[in-house]
Amino acid sequence: MKKAIILIICLLWFGFIFYNSTKSGDVSNVKSYNILNKIRAQYNQLEGEEKRHYNSLPKNAREEKLNLIIRKNAHAFEYCVLAIIISFVLFQFNLRGRGTIIYIMFICLFYAVLDEFHQIYVPGRTSSVRDVLIDFTGAVIGITLYYFVYYKFINKKRYEDEKVNYIPQ
Repeated sequence: MKKAIILIICLLWFGFIFYNSTKSGDVSNVKSYNILNKIRAQYNQLEGEEKRHYNSLPKNAREEKLNLIIRKNAHAFEYCVLAIIISFVLFQFNLRGRGTIIYIMFICLFYAVLDEFHQIYVPGRTSSVRDVLIDFTGAVIGITLYYFVYYKFINKKRYEDEKVNYIPQ
């Protein structure tokens, strides 16, 4: 049952990424600018040198730069989460280790390429190799986080629990 649930979550996340890539560039920009407005509210609380440095750029250049940063980080975040979910799925099927990392990376890279290919046909969207690299970087970060947490905390706890409950025969 646990395996089925995590597989469903994985498929839903694939769907979420696909759904986001079907949005036009205008819709995507509106979402990014909503986040930008929240950042702007935080900016208004800045003082001194931080505020002066930020103000040295023209206003429209600042907003375009921040919008781009927000959009690219959203790409990376989607694939970071995807890599974590795929890692969890494969671990549920006892697929662990270095070889599994290659599978996870391949799945994420393949889906990033498919996603960019799909965006060619979405009005107002473009496809770029840079976005594939950003997606893949997010996936590598997700894999690194998952493996670090798993082997540093989860696997260590399991080993200690087995050691305590071990009964020699």
